[in-house]
Amino acid sequence: MTNEPVRTVQRPPARVNLVAPDRAHEKRWPQRWGLACCMANLVAHLRPDLLDLPAVLAKWTQSEILKLEVDGHVVYAAAKTAQATTALVVTVTLLDSPLPDGSNTALHIRGEAENPGPARASRAFTKLLTPVGGLFGVDALWRERCAEWQRRTKAAETGEQLLGEYPNADGHVGYNPVGKDAFERDARRYLKAVLRHLGWTGKVTYNRAGIAVSGEATFHAAPAGSDVGVFVEVSAGGGWEPVLPSPSGVTILWRLEPLGGQDRWNHAFRNQWAGWRRSATALADQIQAAHAEISPAPIAQSA
Repeated sequence: MTNEPVRTVQRPPARVNLVAPDRAHEKRWPQRWGLACCMANLVAHLRPDLLDLPAVLAKWTQSEILKLEVDGHVVYAAAKTAQATTALVVTVTLLDSPLPDGSNTALHIRGEAENPGPARASRAFTKLLTPVGGLFGVDALWRERCAEWQRRTKAAETGEQLLGEYPNADGHVGYNPVGKDAFERDARRYLKAVLRHLGWTGKVTYNRAGIAVSGEATFHAAPAGSDVGVFVEVSAGGGWEPVLPSPSGVTILWRLEPLGGQDRWNHAFRNQWAGWRRSATALADQIQAAHAEISPAPIAQSA
């Protein structure tokens, strides 16, 4: 158990079905400590690596913390009491300056019964939780969303689907090296799968660009002997593209490319967008169909 100072704003019920803090506590901190303190239901002194977070959560919730998963500024904790093991979803925010008692971190702690927004816990984590049927006042919504995330993660590992969500990346990837690295891995896997399904000659590359943007993963490819190729780009800028971006701003751009001196302003060579949920197989099929329309395969000559 840590001896670091812990400042409690609101005491949770014993069954750790946590609720949002009373906004009346907002007046307790000067403006320089910011909104994080106002929204927190616990502030504490924590190490940068969060190794002491389990002890802090255990003390505050009167539970045993069986497992902790860190996903950027969100932490998932499996909290075991005498009655059950349930999930806590903790948003961790470092304060710009410590409080007078030395607390340097604001924690917004919610129980799974509240169906909090973040739901990216792993299968290994959710297997530790007491089945919903044995719990009072807890439905399966949050766990169902975690299960959907787990299915997407499995598909993304093969490159067949884009994951589309990365740590600390809400709406876009920028000023976030951890999220940027995760985006690069995801986009590279996906484009390699598209290229594999096409069966064309090409190479996936990644332009990291500056700190403020996601960079983009791309490839140029063409079938052997064809004067029409394709360009495909995956980025996470969350911009104005005419398709709905992923939660982290991922979109897919592609266009056929003239390689034999054709008119590049021909409508067939226009930019096209695909939704981020488009599978690698489906995108490859769409590209091949468009390519066949503008550059049909040569007719075999009879002997």
